[in-house]
Amino acid sequence: MAWFVKALNKDEKGFTLIELIVVIAILGILAAIAVPRYTGTLNQAKINADKATAQTIAEAAARWIMDKGSDSTVPKVDDLVNDKYLDKTPTVQSKSDATYNISAEDGTVTVTAEGPNNTEISATATYEIIK
Repeated sequence: MAWFVKALNKDEKGFTLIELIVVIAILGILAAIAVPRYTGTLNQAKINADKATAQTIAEAAARWIMDKGSDSTVPKVDDLVNDKYLDKTPTVQSKSDATYNISAEDGTVTVTAEGPNNTEISATATYEIIK
């Protein structure tokens, strides 16, 4: 019946319940420290990716405006994708329901998006229309 139970010899020692509880508590403390640091790093990486994407969109929009020869019409992100200035429609990584908005004025394209906690993600690029 108890063929799977091995009797301990006098020189063999096992862990006591207290020792196991202490080890589990230490692992829990380490996890409580590590998990928030990991998620904070992940969130900051998404924000940095959004900033880089906004910069790419701003530069593409500036090229689009220069190619059109007029800044009377500001492109939308879909225009940049349809005209092959961007490969695909970019998404805001740090906030799933946000979108990139493009504006242009006085030779500067500004791209903005709403990030987490209502922070603003923005990038600019300059252009010059030669006539």
